[in-house]
Amino acid sequence: MKALKYFDFFLLALFLTMVMSPVLLKSQNFEGGITAGFASSQVAGDGYAGFNKAGVFGGFFVRLPIAEQSGLQMELAYIQKGSRYNEKADQPLLQQYVLRLNYVHLPVIYQYDIGKLRLEAGLSVDFLVGKFEEKNYLENTLNDWRKLTFNTVFGAQYRLTQNWAIGLRTINSVNSIRKNSVEGNVKRYGNTFGAFNDVLQLSLFYRL
Repeated sequence: MKALKYFDFFLLALFLTMVMSPVLLKSQNFEGGITAGFASSQVAGDGYAGFNKAGVFGGFFVRLPIAEQSGLQMELAYIQKGSRYNEKADQPLLQQYVLRLNYVHLPVIYQYDIGKLRLEAGLSVDFLVGKFEEKNYLENTLNDWRKLTFNTVFGAQYRLTQNWAIGLRTINSVNSIRKNSVEGNVKRYGNTFGAFNDVLQLSLFYRL
């Protein structure tokens, strides 16, 4: 298995943290914290239906209140996406498959509070930092995956305490995660066939 490029992620994370830190220190309006959780994902257009690929999610967030009930939140996180299918005796035409795509995830999200419930809508950009694909137990070493993808983000948080909240999000690719089209690809937001990440993310948020 090819080694994942975690070093690239840490370099980018360190750079962005250094850029953001002076802003946070100088402004009393910003809130910040950490977030972590789990992601369940599939790839629309790969021929394998179902959110069968489990992954982890973790990072940092900063939030700027813009009104009494609303604010903007930006996050810097690491997220694991992909697809998985295990062979089944009753479906002999579908072969074993696993796809692991690891990203630096940068969402910008508008939030609106209704009591303890916080509704979310926004966009994110993902930078690919690691990949692994295997079909029928044979690794694909071709560079078929885009380095940069964009996503819509929708979700909600529920405030458990003053500092803790739990959140559920759906994160869906806008542009194809593949550089090329292959059999089984689908259309989304246009006339071009492609493959698209779809993710359900469950997270905890801790405000510092």
